[in-house]
Amino acid sequence: MDVGTVVLTGAATGIGRRAAVALARAGQHVVVVTRSDARAAGVLGEATAAGRFGARVTSVPADLADLGQVRRAIDEIAELGPVRAVINNAAILAIARRRPRRTVDGIEEVFAVNHVAPFVLTTGLRPHFAAHPRVVTAGSKGLAALPWLRLDPDDVDSSRRWSPVRAYYRSKIAQLAFTAELIRRGVAAAALRIPSVRLDDERVATYPPLLRLGYRPKLRLAADPRAVAARYAALVTDESPTTGHVDERGRPLRWPNRTDDPELGGWLWDRTAQMAGQR
Repeated sequence: MDVGTVVLTGAATGIGRRAAVALARAGQHVVVVTRSDARAAGVLGEATAAGRFGARVTSVPADLADLGQVRRAIDEIAELGPVRAVINNAAILAIARRRPRRTVDGIEEVFAVNHVAPFVLTTGLRPHFAAHPRVVTAGSKGLAALPWLRLDPDDVDSSRRWSPVRAYYRSKIAQLAFTAELIRRGVAAAALRIPSVRLDDERVATYPPLLRLGYRPKLRLAADPRAVAARYAALVTDESPTTGHVDERGRPLRWPNRTDDPELGGWLWDRTAQMAGQR
C-alpha cells in the first residue's frame, strides 16, 4: 500500500466520522477536514483511540462554503506529504430552506459545498498525489427516483429556480459526472451510491419539529452508517482499486442521469473551474 495521507471531508459526524475511525483502525494517516478544530475534536479523539499500526489523525479546518479556506487547506495538506486518497464525503441537504443562499464566492451554497469545493480540493491536491491515488465521491440512491433530472447550463447551481430537492440532487449529478471525468483523465475514482442512512441524534435535533417527526419511521429502514463508512475505507485501502459507480456493497452500478456522458463531463469540468475562478 502506498505511503501517504487519506483526506476525508465531512468527518465530524455521521458516515464521515465512522470512516475516519475505520481508516485509523486500518493504520492510515487520516486528514480530517471539518469546519473548525472544535468540530473535529470528537472525531480526533475517537479515531486516534481506534488507531492501529502507527495510524495518525490530523485535523485541517476548512469551511467548504468558502473556496479561500479550501485553498488554504490544500496548502496545509500538501505539507503533510503525498496524498494517496481523497474521500469527498461532505454534503448538505438544506431541506428546511425556502430560498437559495449564496456563498462568499457567489455560488449557491448546496452546489458549492457538494460539488464545487470537492472539485477544487481534488484538483488542487492532484499535483501532490502519491503514485497510485484514489478519489471517492458521494453519490445518492435517491437519484433513482429522478431519472429525468439534468443539470441546466443556464442555471447550473439551481440558484434561479431553486428548491431543496432540485439543488441537492443536481449537485449529486455534478459529483457523479466529475467522478466519471476523473476516470477518463486517468485517476482511479469511484462514486459510492449512498442509501438512506441513520442520522446522528445531534443532526436530527437541528431539523424543524415536523421534519423530526417524519424522520422517525425512516429509522427502521435506514442503513447503518458504519457499513457505508466501511465501504469508503475499503475503496481506498483495497489492493486493487475499484472505479466507476458502485453501491454500498461495492457492486458496480450503471451511471444514472447520463452522468457518464463525456460531453457533460468535459463541459462541467470547465464550467466548475470557471465558477471557482480558476480560469
